[in-house]
Amino acid sequence: MKFVPRKLEKTADVSRAQTTPGHLIKNILGIVVIITLAYLGLGLAADAITSNISEETETRWFSWTDSMLESRITSGRALEIFKRLTADESLRPLPYKLYGLDIDKPNAAALPGGAVAVTSSLLKEVESERGLAMVIAHELGHHQHRHCLKRLGRSLLTRGILAVLLGDTEVGSLTLFLQLAEAGYSRRQEQEADEFGMRLVHSVYGSTADCLEFYQLIERKYREGQSRWGQFHQSHPLTTDRIESLRKLQEELASSGSDK
Repeated sequence: MKFVPRKLEKTADVSRAQTTPGHLIKNILGIVVIITLAYLGLGLAADAITSNISEETETRWFSWTDSMLESRITSGRALEIFKRLTADESLRPLPYKLYGLDIDKPNAAALPGGAVAVTSSLLKEVESERGLAMVIAHELGHHQHRHCLKRLGRSLLTRGILAVLLGDTEVGSLTLFLQLAEAGYSRRQEQEADEFGMRLVHSVYGSTADCLEFYQLIERKYREGQSRWGQFHQSHPLTTDRIESLRKLQEELASSGSDK
């Protein structure tokens, strides 16, 4: 018996996936949700780890900041203010040191291990003692809340694990997402440092008069379009609402005791 193959009937072409715009949007949203949950989970893990690092360990791990910054401030108005603030017993027991940076942009920063750096431009622009004290106290607030360690730990842990899971190329494509997430985290940190800084100034000086001088300068100069102020404004999210919150705290502190 001769075998005669039957002619195949026309069938649907299933070799290519039929992706609708709805499916594409759903897939993208799913990826975003997974990345968001992973970031939040890793962030919480990093915060838990850094919250348990002792002051002695932090000091030992970050002793290299001395050689990196080099220009330690050994005299002058800023150092006297710094000494008054760091003598407060409420601060974490770190070896606090003040450094100067010869930079023509008003800025200040806190580095792990107790270092605080201020730029030469900042020291020139802020005239009142309590105004400068507030800027320094704000940076001490970052130390008090372990923001330096938390941001470093969160960033390293997140990028390290994503690099292992996804590879360097994919991690690079997620940089923008991570930066946006960390920007929100930074805003919360800035608000915490603000509140701690103002309370510290009030505790040390007995008054918060003039302590918002620098904040008001930044807001005004940024609106006037002066670029060197705009850089600080972008890294430290100073808004009208934020300044208003500080003024409310200022009023609360004034009403709670003698504010001269």
